[in-house]
Amino acid sequence: MAESRIYLALGEENSRGAKESATIGFIPLLSPSIPKMEFDDNRRKEFRGEESVKGDTSVARMGRKWSGSLEMPFYTEAGSTSAMVGTMLKHFFGAATTNQQDATTAYAHMMYPVSDPFDAANLGNKALTLNLNINEGIVMKNWPFVGGRVKSLSFDQEAGSQLKLTAELIGQYRDTVTSEVGSETFAAENLRCDYNNLSVYTGTISRSGGAPDYTDFSFGSATILKPDKISVKLENGMEDALRLSGLDYPDKTRMGKYKATIELTIDWEDPASGFSSVDELNSWISSASSTNFCLVWDTGTEAGTGYNHKLVIDIPIAQRTGGEPQYDLEKDPMITLSYEALMDTSAGYIAGCLLQNTASSL
Repeated sequence: MAESRIYLALGEENSRGAKESATIGFIPLLSPSIPKMEFDDNRRKEFRGEESVKGDTSVARMGRKWSGSLEMPFYTEAGSTSAMVGTMLKHFFGAATTNQQDATTAYAHMMYPVSDPFDAANLGNKALTLNLNINEGIVMKNWPFVGGRVKSLSFDQEAGSQLKLTAELIGQYRDTVTSEVGSETFAAENLRCDYNNLSVYTGTISRSGGAPDYTDFSFGSATILKPDKISVKLENGMEDALRLSGLDYPDKTRMGKYKATIELTIDWEDPASGFSSVDELNSWISSASSTNFCLVWDTGTEAGTGYNHKLVIDIPIAQRTGGEPQYDLEKDPMITLSYEALMDTSAGYIAGCLLQNTASSL
């Protein structure tokens, strides 16, 4: 009987398509997450004197690429090369500004959409290698999926659960299979983001530092929400192109429009103070309106004196797009409210992400 083993070692390529299997970060997976390989196999359609009614005679492979999603519990760092979690987020946004928090071992990495992620000052020609170590029968091998781009990130948090991150990726090809990477080491459990270290704020958010390169957030008089679950999906519209460049895999990535959507399930109520789901629905019905959200997962584990490992997702303008109360004879009514983010020129982004950990760079 064969074993059932898969683990991910993520590497950053200095040049897209040149696999990186040495400097890697180990990230646990929630599902097998093996990318789907796609091939453009064309049957030959030429008159060559054959009797075509009897069927085609040959096939030529004209192109290849891969796509897939990684479902993972969110840790602020990866095992071995700790920066690789942040590096993956950086490859979605296109850039990251790193700030050391005082004279400590804590570093804040602020990320937000940039117009040209592949400018030399941002990602340049870098990409990601997904080193998926998989058992082939009982022997472990490394399948390097190279040229990876991150096209969307989904953060899903439910009560009683860990934060789940789903990253949608596209890439060039699976490189030559090699021996397994081995020596897998994963981040400590106290660096995991869970439901019990999440705070959701709306209202007045104070951002430290110059826009949009913020170094921290504070929430003095902001209202705290207590939803049953919340999800944020970030998309950048990336598409890979197969061009007339002498290659049989995509070598050009074109950007689309950044988009951020939020859904939260919460009690259908109008409390005397705090967040009113009734007011949210009624204001949407009466006219176009918006609010804001800031999600903070603070692990409680110090990255440096006075600064904890944490993840912050900042949505400065969230336009309401709907949600209706759900009534049930057996329980209190709930409502799932939906929002879509707008660009905030004052904050400097449509959605920003701050990751604080001990990595000095991403």
